[in-house]
Amino acid sequence: MIKMSKLTEYAFIVIMALEKSEQPASADSVASVTALETPTVSKVLKLLKNAGLLHSKLGVNGGYYLAKQKSDISLNEVITAIEGGMSLTECVDDEEVCNLMSQCQMSAGMKKVNQILLDALQNVSVSDIWDEKEKITMQIKS
Repeated sequence: MIKMSKLTEYAFIVIMALEKSEQPASADSVASVTALETPTVSKVLKLLKNAGLLHSKLGVNGGYYLAKQKSDISLNEVITAIEGGMSLTECVDDEEVCNLMSQCQMSAGMKKVNQILLDALQNVSVSDIWDEKEKITMQIKS
């Protein structure tokens, strides 16, 4: 089963909380509106900031805010920020991890499938998964 971690799910929740905020928000304030624990929110905020999806402002009115609109943040960007990317098999990222590469007949195909999934995730925005008016429309071409 391919499954995002809970931390990645929380990242989407944090992004939506920040998107609704009219000013930079602290980890504590995001935690209070999302019902997540403050240390978890802090970790997510730091990972998203390191990935360039958030900015932060110091001072009394400081906190975190989105670096771009939620419609411009792809699912792939969030997944990569939290999980470091996605691969269906280990050999997609590093062919040397598999001692069967010289005889493998599926590696090239798995790389192609992996790229199709990454492209799909890149073409779906955070806004697409939250706005009920917007429908995700994708066509997977061979």
